[in-house]
Amino acid sequence: MMATLYTGGTIRTMTAPDATAEALLTDDRGRIVFVGGLDEARDRAGAMITVGGRKPQECDLAGACLMPGFIDSHSHFAGMGQRLTDADLAGCADFAEIGSRLTEFLAAHPLPQGGVLHGFNYDQNELAEGVHPDRHVLDSLLGDVPTVIAHVSGHVIVCNTALLRLIGLELDAEAPAGGVYGTDADGKLNGYFAETPAIMPILMHPAVMPSKSVEDLAEDIQNEYASHGITTCQDGATAPGYAERFVKLAEAHKLKLDLTCYPMMGQDLDAVFESVGSYASGGTSEGIQYLNHLRFGGVKLFVDGSPQARGAWLSEPYEPLPASANSSEPAGYRGAGILSDEAMRAFLDHALERGWKVMAHCNGDAASEQFLTQYTAAYHASTTLGKFDLRPVMVHCQLTRHDQYARMAAVHMIPSIFVSHCWFWGDAHIKNLGFARASRISAVHDALDYDLPFTFHTDSPIVPPDLIFAAWCAMTRVTKHGVQLDRSQCVGAWEAFSAITRNAAYQYGEEARKGTLEAGKIADLTILDADPLAASADSAEAAARVRERNVLATIKEGTTVWTA
Repeated sequence: MMATLYTGGTIRTMTAPDATAEALLTDDRGRIVFVGGLDEARDRAGAMITVGGRKPQECDLAGACLMPGFIDSHSHFAGMGQRLTDADLAGCADFAEIGSRLTEFLAAHPLPQGGVLHGFNYDQNELAEGVHPDRHVLDSLLGDVPTVIAHVSGHVIVCNTALLRLIGLELDAEAPAGGVYGTDADGKLNGYFAETPAIMPILMHPAVMPSKSVEDLAEDIQNEYASHGITTCQDGATAPGYAERFVKLAEAHKLKLDLTCYPMMGQDLDAVFESVGSYASGGTSEGIQYLNHLRFGGVKLFVDGSPQARGAWLSEPYEPLPASANSSEPAGYRGAGILSDEAMRAFLDHALERGWKVMAHCNGDAASEQFLTQYTAAYHASTTLGKFDLRPVMVHCQLTRHDQYARMAAVHMIPSIFVSHCWFWGDAHIKNLGFARASRISAVHDALDYDLPFTFHTDSPIVPPDLIFAAWCAMTRVTKHGVQLDRSQCVGAWEAFSAITRNAAYQYGEEARKGTLEAGKIADLTILDADPLAASADSAEAAARVRERNVLATIKEGTTVWTA
């Protein structure tokens, strides 16, 4: 890395809504050493002595905008591989198109002996049939080719008969606790599997694991994050066996972005943290450190499913499906939680005792209520020093209520809102929830009302890791089909971009080193083609243009890791 003086554009420090600087100077250790006026910056650069006696290079931004590197507050690093290796079924109009996409992919990527065909991103809300395919549909389309396809939510998979035969899953098997096995009229498995306890044993089966590993794909995955200006990313539900793989990546110096991992429930978490040794980093601000760009920062808890797959746990019923959908949902269907209150409380008591930050997947308001209630009880019962700094995270918050946001600050809880739902599934939510409830999904302004340091995430690979797009969604709240959702939940450019910089750094407990451009912090930077926080950015017209902003370069600790 070289010491660099950045000038000639807008430098958004994100320390205050109107805070800008003429120049920013970094040293050759990847730190910001000065932010301020150009004359003083040049004086300091001229006096700087660097390794090898080289003077700082000067980078003319040519009118572009320099900002803190973006921080993705929840995504799935390992899962990003499917965006690079699997058949993309996004936008399929019907079962036939799913079949044609899979067949075309298979022709272009022949399977090795014993291989499995993987597809992802189908959405039953966009299919003419209006329902999930089942194993019989896949059998008719793919024959005896073992096939598994993943719903766009990541909470449902569908397997054909050949796949079930390959892994030895009997057609009369019963679902594990917290999981769902779909069945035919005759009670046999129909190939539909929902929620983590049902899905993970299938996807983690040795015969089903993808042929390309996370080690093979790490460089491409990181480039995908960096192309969107992201300098800190996450593996938000580290599966069994993957902790050791991430450690090997770090020890081989193959991580160029910071990666925080959260091992998921359903495994021996104490053993996981013991196995990763010095890569385990405390959940409090005093204990946070990366080794070779990797740390394990807490644990992941699943509370419910997804609203677009009708798996989120609601306090009020879903809208009934049309009779043509042949639904097996009972009257008044509200989804369901994954854990009992007792099981969740035991998990949370243990996490607090160990000093682990908890990331909890909550989409429906009933799920939010369970997590908030049980965490509050565990928090007050805990005698753990430093529990005040653990900053638990409620992830997704699609239907979290105003009264629930009101209770978060008391236990230092942070809402990380999957606000891109407004665009991608706002129309599906209207169908599944009715307009009144759907209109207030991703209620960002409710979080703002209580001065909560809310963050935005992409849940990649569910959607691309585009945090600028997430900010645009929060500012506009428009669906893919052009429906305007509740405008009172919109926020301005300052609040939206704070969510992916300063607030996200706070969520990670890294506000002393990331999130704003200040002397002493690490030089995690992104350069955009124009300033998204321009004075008029809160007007409807300017807000609509935010999604047009492009990343020109991403700098991690003073080293350029991606350029357009």
